[in-house]
Amino acid sequence: MSMSSQTATRPLALPSARTFRNLFIGGYCALMAWEIWARTLTAWVVGGPLEPPELVRSLVRAWTNYDMPLSTATFLHYAVGIFGYPIAYYVVSRFLRNWGVVLDLVVLALFTIAVGWRMRAHGFDVGEAAFWLVVALTTATRFINPSQLHRDALSWGSFTWFNALGIMAPLAGLPFLLLDGAALLSFMSWAGHVLFGYLAVVIFERLENQ
Repeated sequence: MSMSSQTATRPLALPSARTFRNLFIGGYCALMAWEIWARTLTAWVVGGPLEPPELVRSLVRAWTNYDMPLSTATFLHYAVGIFGYPIAYYVVSRFLRNWGVVLDLVVLALFTIAVGWRMRAHGFDVGEAAFWLVVALTTATRFINPSQLHRDALSWGSFTWFNALGIMAPLAGLPFLLLDGAALLSFMSWAGHVLFGYLAVVIFERLENQ
């Protein structure tokens, strides 16, 4: 049984210095894997890289009219990946019972509604349907995956994608999940976030269990 499943029902306590260290190690390693995926593999497939700092800049610009420097936005992107998401994971996994199932249900349900609405409004799109099928099948592996750690790690990765493109992107004035004309980019973002979240969780929990 993973540490996340063992501690999910305990009262939330301030993490130890060792736990913070392990969280940040997991976040750093996961972010480096994300950077390789975003800057090289995605560029080969889509023709350009994933650019989270530009999303940060768009979000700040939409709400404050401030044109944030790219260097500052990049720093914030790194801070969120190394510190923000790992700390959020710790809080969620130690406070919310069955959090992995909850996140899976929320993400898949809202993604399904979005794809269904687009198909009703614009007709059937093979790319979006294939995207939905991959996400649905990945989510469904929860029913056959014997490891709760790996099940929940995939769930966290999928949630980080939804947070970026389902919440932050619309707040920045961009289409929900970037489905409006950029489904392939959204898919690459989903895969990259799943990789990021999976590695961050697995590395952290393995270090905690040592």
